[in-house]
Amino acid sequence: MASRQRYQHGALIKKKRADGHTDWVLRYRVTLPDGSRVQRQAVVGTTEQYRTESQAQKAANEVRVGVNNQQPSVAVPTVRDLAWHFKDRELREENTRRSWSTKTNYKDMINQWILPRWELTPLMEIKAYEVEEWLESIKSLANPTKQRIRNVFSVMFSHAQRFEFVPVGHNPIKLVRQTGKRSRIPDILDASEIHQLWHYSEPRERAAIANEFGNGLRVSEGFALKWMDIDFENGTASVTKGIVKGHLGDVKTEVSKKLVPLHWYQIEALKAWRAVAPYPEDTDWVFGSHRTKGRRPYWPDMVLKRCIRPLAEKLGINKRIGWHTFRRSYASLLASNGADVKVVQELLRHANVTTTLNLYAQAFSDQARSAQSNVIELMKQTPVKPLPQLEEDKTSLIVP
Repeated sequence: MASRQRYQHGALIKKKRADGHTDWVLRYRVTLPDGSRVQRQAVVGTTEQYRTESQAQKAANEVRVGVNNQQPSVAVPTVRDLAWHFKDRELREENTRRSWSTKTNYKDMINQWILPRWELTPLMEIKAYEVEEWLESIKSLANPTKQRIRNVFSVMFSHAQRFEFVPVGHNPIKLVRQTGKRSRIPDILDASEIHQLWHYSEPRERAAIANEFGNGLRVSEGFALKWMDIDFENGTASVTKGIVKGHLGDVKTEVSKKLVPLHWYQIEALKAWRAVAPYPEDTDWVFGSHRTKGRRPYWPDMVLKRCIRPLAEKLGINKRIGWHTFRRSYASLLASNGADVKVVQELLRHANVTTTLNLYAQAFSDQARSAQSNVIELMKQTPVKPLPQLEEDKTSLIVP
């Protein structure tokens, strides 16, 4: 019995959270109904609450009493406990199952949305309808963002099952209904609007537009290019890296990692920028930032907010423009000009053709309206024949 008590004393450690705070965490083991033993952990409190280890140990004693008395409330962890374990196992830098950007997005969803509402809720008390109502109540978020939050919460419950925090098959988030349908259709620039932006932009912005529109590059890819990646002679660019929030990593999918063709208009724009760029060497970034003396590329949003959007406003282009607008517009113009869906998929480097087909649906909306208008105009232009004379006994059928 004495050895069991020493074993159940557990280990009290410090664990730094993503938001910068540090928790006191008690690690211990519990016995499952089948006799196997698994590790559990419980957050005792923050280092702000318990500034010394002795204070934290006293607070942890309440948890130890529950463990040794096999209290169910201790054996079933809270969402906070699960979030800590999930981030520690799945979102740490050494884990390469997910990309850096995906792990960062997961952490943001957990820290900004899931934990503030569900942090202290025991996992077995999470109800699908409550999560559904909670998501519906967040009016400031678009449906696609709410759907991503739901999906991250569901992935956390899958993790809980894998590590036996909850029974296998217990995932209430799978029952949560949350559409990812946009509340508004994203804006698309027509050829005339893109031409105006291209023509009136300074060399740097024109080169950026040339990359984002002329190849439909993702913004993370376009700003991760170095001059050595561009073959001016053969008119190609090698896309192998992406940069997100200053972090350089691989491109989104293996399909994305390939040569892309460059039109001579694009080559002309890139050459013009290189001629005046402060960092024009082969090993320099195409969009090397003067603020970092060329060590890092510009932040894409800075170029967009300070240069491209103000220019669009001056030109009277009253549309919501983001970097993805150029990629979406490129795809839509390809589709509306009769490019085969497989060709569009290849140019955009989509791993799944369904993504390409969704872009086709948006591209055809204006064409559909035009076709509808033409048919109605054709009907309206057809001569109307005189109304035949009706017999006397059928005049009652005519509505006055």
